[in-house]
Amino acid sequence: MKNKKIIIFFGLMAILILLFTSKYSILYPFNDWQDSNSFLTVARSMLDGKILYKDIIEQKGPILYLIYILGEFLSIGKISGVFLLEIFSLTFVFYYAYKIMNLFTSTKYGYLLIPIFGVFICTSYSFVHGGSAEEFCLPFLMVSLYYFLYHFMKKELTYKQIFINGVISMIVGLIKFSLLGFWFGFMAIIFFDLISKKEYKKAFVSCVIFLLGMFLIGTVFVIYFVLNDALGDFIYSYFLINAGSYAKESSNIITRIVRCFVEGFINLGRNLGFLVLTPFLIYSIFKIFKENKVRVAIISIFILLFLGIYIGLRSYKYYTIPLLIFYIFVFIFINIKFKNKINCNKAVLLIIYIILIGISSYSFANYRSYILTSEEDYAQFRIANIIKDQSKNPTVINYGSLDYGFYNILNIIPNCKYFHRMNIPYDKLPDNYDVQKEYINNRKVEYVIVGIRNDNKQIKDDFEFIEKNYVLIYEDNQVYEKYQVHFYLFKLRN
Repeated sequence: MKNKKIIIFFGLMAILILLFTSKYSILYPFNDWQDSNSFLTVARSMLDGKILYKDIIEQKGPILYLIYILGEFLSIGKISGVFLLEIFSLTFVFYYAYKIMNLFTSTKYGYLLIPIFGVFICTSYSFVHGGSAEEFCLPFLMVSLYYFLYHFMKKELTYKQIFINGVISMIVGLIKFSLLGFWFGFMAIIFFDLISKKEYKKAFVSCVIFLLGMFLIGTVFVIYFVLNDALGDFIYSYFLINAGSYAKESSNIITRIVRCFVEGFINLGRNLGFLVLTPFLIYSIFKIFKENKVRVAIISIFILLFLGIYIGLRSYKYYTIPLLIFYIFVFIFINIKFKNKINCNKAVLLIIYIILIGISSYSFANYRSYILTSEEDYAQFRIANIIKDQSKNPTVINYGSLDYGFYNILNIIPNCKYFHRMNIPYDKLPDNYDVQKEYINNRKVEYVIVGIRNDNKQIKDDFEFIEKNYVLIYEDNQVYEKYQVHFYLFKLRN
């Protein structure tokens, strides 16, 4: 199948899979994931003129918010621009997975294995709601995995290809820097491979060119923050908060690494499909690659990516998504093993195949019970309608928790820098707590919305100071993931 046709096919399969698995799909009335709502709130605030990290604070990298800004521009009515970007992203993953497969063998129907790989990713335990930072990093990881394998399977990378991968690494670094372990391994292994071949000049020049690619992208953002007098805010909010606030204490580096692997493999094990495939992954790597140095190289970049993700000893379900790219080797082995064994009418095969992809995407989708529900089924919309009925230009603060989506439903820009409470303890980021309380104490917002998971007593204790200036006007409940969330709507006293 020619490139243009294969890209169209992969694009259609991406639409079919994400239609059921992403909450940004038109089949879902609302993506209630708190993280994606916070990304969207920041993006909309930046479009309104706020300076990232200086006027509005969130702890992901700046390129993630640019992705969401682009999503805002691409949105058409009920069709979310973020969903369109998810389709583009997954299509890109498919195309480069296919290019990786063709490094080993080209078969008549090998391309049909790629969307099955996509179903495994998008229905996995790690694929939460849709629109995660990790999801948007997948195409970049897949491109660099292709170049990494190309270096060993075909021929050494050119300086241009090395530069491209330096650019890619910094793009990912400015989405989520914990994933940079992959590119540290990428360049280090290629460096030592060139050294082993006594190509000393090329080894050192390649490292410099790789760093130049990183530097080019990094400089663009440094200039933006310098021009807006926000470089210190950027360094503090993205690097220092993330490096210091999420890393739990551990006695020594050996203990931390052991705990890192335990934490990571427990999380990986929750992806039942991939847990079953893991022995086949190891077997596939040893069968596909005949040279020990290549086997060691693949395992090394996996371990370095793994360490970067889990070294902070935190484990959210979506952390595992980047690791899933390595399972493409299982599908490559299947393609090699059963090449040219399928022999039937192509049209009939494609029809049956597309139906099965659709059925499996729906059947294993994490949130299929929300498909074709209505906005009124969500407490957020019921609360937003009360606010709309009472105020033309309301000011709101999402108190005590991550962003539940009220700013976006109400189409308002938060007036508080700390528009929500991040998952960071008070001793690590006291301003997040104190500034929100200051806004409430000083009556700077008209409405305070509190969402409490499973009746969290710690946040309920704050009601006493809220009620000095605000009156409780409405309560509601909503199931969010595995939690029962109780919402309280407070309005400013006259």
